[in-house]
Amino acid sequence: MPNTIVPAAGEAMPAAEGMQIITGRFSRRAMLVGAIASIPTIAGAVAAPAISNAADVHPDAELFRLDAEMDALQARSDQIGRDLAQIEEMAEEAAGPRPINPSDWKCASQPDDIREMKAAWLDKARHLSVEEGRALCPVRVREWLDAWQDERDRVQAAWDSYSKRRFAHAQRLGLSAKEEEDDACAADEWEIGQRILATPASTLAGIAVKLRTSDRLGLDDFPKNEALASISADIRRMVEGGAA
Repeated sequence: MPNTIVPAAGEAMPAAEGMQIITGRFSRRAMLVGAIASIPTIAGAVAAPAISNAADVHPDAELFRLDAEMDALQARSDQIGRDLAQIEEMAEEAAGPRPINPSDWKCASQPDDIREMKAAWLDKARHLSVEEGRALCPVRVREWLDAWQDERDRVQAAWDSYSKRRFAHAQRLGLSAKEEEDDACAADEWEIGQRILATPASTLAGIAVKLRTSDRLGLDDFPKNEALASISADIRRMVEGGAA
């Protein structure tokens, strides 16, 4: 009798099963940012407050300059995302017909008589050892379970084969190099973001740069702090209304 406690669908091939490039991209970037964030920041040492005696220089000129750098990095990140999407599309096409995902597979319903025999057997077997319980398993129940397991294995094998083909095609199309480029871009975004956050703001426009940076870096420092969330919303509203 087969072991009826089986891994969740897709567990047999974690690397191949998880090769959803775009979805995986955000997970990978989040992990990278988390790793970078665990390193003591040096932004305070490299980003001194912008001070100028020139009357025509905006007090938040340095923040605007850094924000422009972040804009350029965002454009680069968006392009990388499009490149990864193209790699995924081409890899899926090259891998051939997509089989059913094991997580979407559902076996046929148990016939009523099989369900009744199985329930009666399990009720008796729960007081016995595993070996004794298996020995009492009705032949028809065992045959049904064997057929269920065989079909599940067939679905998993087809998906694993497809996933391996798709991943191999993606690698030939430059997936690893593009992911490295994406990781480097995320690291650059984090570094510029820390410099922005370490630079004092003197106007609402400068504060808006910091809020935008928080959004871009996915910083959720106060998701449950209603006071700070309200202040943030007020600043955004004032900036959007044209206040300086």
